[in-house]
Amino acid sequence: MRIYLPLMAQDRPALQEGRRLVDLDAGRVAWAVTAEASADRPGQDEEDLEYEAMQDAVHVAFTGAEDAARALVIAADVSDGVLAAATEDGGAFGIRLRERRSAKIASFHVTEQDRWAAEKDDTDPALLWFDAGEGQDALAFRDSAPTA
Repeated sequence: MRIYLPLMAQDRPALQEGRRLVDLDAGRVAWAVTAEASADRPGQDEEDLEYEAMQDAVHVAFTGAEDAARALVIAADVSDGVLAAATEDGGAFGIRLRERRSAKIASFHVTEQDRWAAEKDDTDPALLWFDAGEGQDALAFRDSAPTA
């Protein structure tokens, strides 16, 4: 299943070293389009649901971030059997890992705007897409100061 993970400090080495896998601790909260989330939204396109799940992860990545910080979300794949619902923490798309697991990185998504600009805007933050092999570039862009 494709999951969306807000960048955490323990994820940074995987990006800095260009790894294809990211190690995830048991209990880690992420966002995904589960069967339950799809069933609650009959007729809604799968890509739209994935967009909503990713935006939930973006908003969490902005929580507690500095005003000038961009958000980075890792899209990764894990087997469905290691996931449990975490809707109490993560809304309709919230999931939690039942056990420690490595997830295969699919891509990275970084907001164009920093947290301050995104909060002032009334639309979802626009995301730049980085390939699975571009973790260093995604991290460098995330860490760079946005231009005015």
